[in-house]
Formats: sequence, C-alpha cells, structure tokens
Amino acid sequence: MKKTITRIGSLLCIVLLCIHCDDRGITEDTYLIGYQRTQQLENVYVNEILPLSTAFVLKTGQLATAIATFKTTTTVDHLTIVRTRWIEALKVWKRLELYNLGTVEDRFIHYEINRWATNTVLINNYITGTDGIDESFIRSKGSSSKGISAMEYLLFSDEDTDKVMASFTQQANHTRRIKYLLALSNDLHTKATELKNIWVQDKEQFINAIENGTSGSQNQLTNALISLLEEIIIKKLGNPLGNNSGGTVAISELEAYRSETSLAILQEHLIALKRCYFGDFKEDSIKWGYDNYLLLIGNEHLTIRVLDVFNELDALLTSFEGSLKNELVSNPTNIVKLRKKFTDLLVLIKVDLANTIGATVTISDNDGD
Repeated sequence: MKKTITRIGSLLCIVLLCIHCDDRGITEDTYLIGYQRTQQLENVYVNEILPLSTAFVLKTGQLATAIATFKTTTTVDHLTIVRTRWIEALKVWKRLELYNLGTVEDRFIHYEINRWATNTVLINNYITGTDGIDESFIRSKGSSSKGISAMEYLLFSDEDTDKVMASFTQQANHTRRIKYLLALSNDLHTKATELKNIWVQDKEQFINAIENGTSGSQNQLTNALISLLEEIIIKKLGNPLGNNSGGTVAISELEAYRSETSLAILQEHLIALKRCYFGDFKEDSIKWGYDNYLLLIGNEHLTIRVLDVFNELDALLTSFEGSLKNELVSNPTNIVKLRKKFTDLLVLIKVDLANTIGATVTISDNDGD
C-alpha cells in the first residue's frame, strides 16, 4: 500500500510538471513516457548496477587476498575461507550477470568473468605445462579456462575435501595448481574493476538512451531479462533434465554442480529479475520499475500476473531441501515444475511486457550450445 501511494504521488507530480509540455512541441504523453524511462534507468543504474559492480570489485579483491594467503599457508581452514570468499563473489555476480547490455555486452567482458561449462582439459594442460603462470598468462587464454567457473573446478574438484587439499599439497604440479588459482583470482579482480569502470563511463549514455528500438536502454534491459530467463530455462534447467542426453538426467549439466551452488545461483537470479522488474533496490528511494511504466500506460494488470509468478517461483525454490543436485536426482518432477514456472515468466516478459511497452525483442543465442 505504501509503495502504491508513493507511485501515485510521484505520477501526480510528473503530471504537474507536464502542464505546459505542448508549448515545447511535444505531447504530454510523450514527455511522461520519456520522463518515466529516464527515472527507471537512473534507478537501476544508481541503486543496482553501480552498487553491484562496486561490491563485485570488493568481493573479488577479498577472494584474491584469501587465495594469496592460502598459497603461503595451505591448510584446510584457509581452503574453507577461500571457498567462502568464492561463494560470496559468485552470489554478487549472479545478480550483476543480468546486466549484460550496451557497452558491457559489446566488450564481451562477461564471458571473461564467467563462462560455463569450464574447459577442465585446457586447465589441466596449462597446469602440467611449463609456461610461467601469472595474471598475464591467464589474460592471454580463452574464456573457457578462466573466471569464476575455472576457480570452482580447482576449489571443488572432488567431494572429498582431503583430496582437494592433496591436489594443492601433494599431487604432481600442486605448486603450479595453486599458482594457477592465484592467477585466476587476480585476473578476475582485474576484470571486475574493468567492468565497474565501463559502467562508470557509460552512465550518461545508459540513462539518457530513452528512445524506442534496439539502441534504447529500456529495450536492452528488457532483452537482458529475456536472455537470462531463456538461459535458465534451456541451459540451467533444461539440459540437466536431459535436453542434451535423450531425457536422461545429467548432473554435470547443472551450473556449479561441483560446489553445489546451483540452487543459490537460481535464487540470486530470481532476486535480480524481480528487483529489476519492480525497481525495488533501495528502501529510501522511489522504486521506478516496469510496474510504474505499465501503470502510466494503463496496463497494471500485467504486473499482478508477473508478481504472482515471482511469488510462485520463490516458493518453489524455498521448498527445495538441500542442493538442486539432490532435488534433480530424488525428485526431478520438481525441477520440471520449476522450469515450467520460469517459462511462464518468460512468456509474460517476452510477449506481454514487450508488446505492451513496444520493445523490440532481439534474437537470443541461448540455444543450449
């Protein structure tokens, strides 16, 4: 109720600002739409993209520091700290990952930060090789052998923690393995800093691109929502359910199955999607989102349907006991239900929302390859 009152009050203020819009050569409706888009884009940038980018720099820095300590003091306790720091960075990233658009998308930096599945053969070849391993070495390699997923492989290479420790202390090339892990963390921190700098430089362009069409930021944001939902449905749920294996459940197709953080990843994605839709990022700010835009153009009923699906998805994810891997093995029908519910949300965004706001849906490459 409080949010509804705030929205109505805000819209009334806008109307008062627009009394003389026709005198400036634009219609009141055009001005209102442009103003609302600007407010939505500024809200998502100031209260979500920039804070997440800043937090990701912090978390990757803490991760690199923990790994540097682990390199000199290679104990189980320090491995546990490194794993914890990795999970913290992962969770921030899985919210920030939604915002692969504009200049950021053009730079392909998201692939450098997290591309899965990671190429374990390449990683092992580099570790058993003779080239010097440092950040510049990692930078020269392809995205499938570095980033968050590559670090997961090294940190959670076996379910038995003792065996993971042995890979860093006893096995052949264990010294190079730790060097590779440290170089990965340094490169990840550098990439996180680069990503934040891109967003800082792109602020005005992102917020002021209120035009229709593929160059408009709201349009790109809508496509980012669609792209993430399609990736969840096709790759993160469909492939584990057997899309690529003739209907046979495939645990290894789960993202981050080694660390058993697949469920946490979906939860972070859902949070990011919901926050973006409703513009609900910060308590003490006006929560400009798609719901405000739909209210402005007279289609608030769509938001009610979207909210229902978000709540159903949250309830489903919360009901899972243990990891997504366990759920996939013991009760795959629940994963089927989850995939169906994400598909319902995709239809609402890709068809209903896009058509209502006049967004141009671009072709996605989330084909499961």
